[in-house]
Amino acid sequence: MVEAAVFARDEAQAELETLKNDRVGAEPPHVTARALEELDTLRGEVERLSAALDAAPAPGKVDSIGEAFDVVRASLSSSSVAPKGSNKKTLSLSLALVALVAIHVRDPGWGVWNVIRVVGSLILGSGLALKGYKSGSLDLSGALSAAAVGWGTLYAGVRFGVTLGVFFFASSAMTKVGADVKRKIDEHFVEGKEGGGRDWIQVAANGAVPTLLAMSYSFATGGPEYVLGYANAFETPLACAFIAYYGTCCGDTWGSELGVLSKKLPRLIINPGKKVQPGTNGGVTSLGLIASGLGGLAVGFAFYVSGLLVPLVTGNLSSAMQFLAQWPTLALGFLSGVFGSLLDSLLGATIQFSGYCSERKKMVSKPGPTVTKVSGLNFLSNSAVNFVTATAMALAVYYGVIFAGVPF
Repeated sequence: MVEAAVFARDEAQAELETLKNDRVGAEPPHVTARALEELDTLRGEVERLSAALDAAPAPGKVDSIGEAFDVVRASLSSSSVAPKGSNKKTLSLSLALVALVAIHVRDPGWGVWNVIRVVGSLILGSGLALKGYKSGSLDLSGALSAAAVGWGTLYAGVRFGVTLGVFFFASSAMTKVGADVKRKIDEHFVEGKEGGGRDWIQVAANGAVPTLLAMSYSFATGGPEYVLGYANAFETPLACAFIAYYGTCCGDTWGSELGVLSKKLPRLIINPGKKVQPGTNGGVTSLGLIASGLGGLAVGFAFYVSGLLVPLVTGNLSSAMQFLAQWPTLALGFLSGVFGSLLDSLLGATIQFSGYCSERKKMVSKPGPTVTKVSGLNFLSNSAVNFVTATAMALAVYYGVIFAGVPF
């Protein structure tokens, strides 16, 4: 078993380091032949177990991103109810998009259209949260927080609302993929509730900052959505930071959920020569990194494509070509997914605890009597790491756009 090999390797490594430390400062005459023999034996055991790990397959089942998305398609198809139910879901999403566009057909000002936008975004945001609650993606506190996030983001504009919707539905779908693999390695796995019910802390970590960014954009423009660029130099950094934040979050989710399906063991980002068990914070695979980039790209794509609706919403068709030229948002989303994932892994490997529980036979995120530490300090939780990572990426993009220029 890979898990047993990882545990044995780390136990032997820890014992070896302890013996080394015990001998530090000792004069050569006091270093007995028995002590040297113990060190050599343990060193050989560590090397043997490491070599075994190099040859061992991970519990995953895919070799490439293409195979991973085949698994995604199969999983989503099997989890779908009847075609009638699938058609109903498609109809619901289509009606929600039409409603989102409808509440933005006029600049709100402070009159009746502002009331329509406020009430409409509240209804749509609450509906999104209710759907997440019914599907098990959100618990009650998470649903209430999601309603607030949805309200503020959907009020801000079509591009912001569509991007939020794509992030929510795509990420929720990814958490349900590969249940047969995740039940073996995920400490939070609950049968029938793959991905778990996200609470208000997790929702806030993913949604609070981008909601503030979206609403700040809306208040800065007075309601309309503008083309990103030098002509709108104050609002553009806010929109770019919004893309970067959700690009990072979506990239992290896709990378985590699809990366564990890899047949190759992850490597610890701060020590690439060390293979670790899937589920270790800071462990990276090429599959996970590619998935992170695609997750970020999905966010950039959602913002870009929904931007093509803005000229239709506003009736200003002369701006259509300008919105069509906003393709750098695709690159921004992709890069946010990749670099956000790397930063998240770096923080996870250093200030987030990972240990192997010999009782549960899984990697866990909290110390305990049956847990052997693998990496990281017990300083930040997973939600806190996600929040810090995404906020850092959003700030970097915000100030990068201001000081380095607008790439539009």
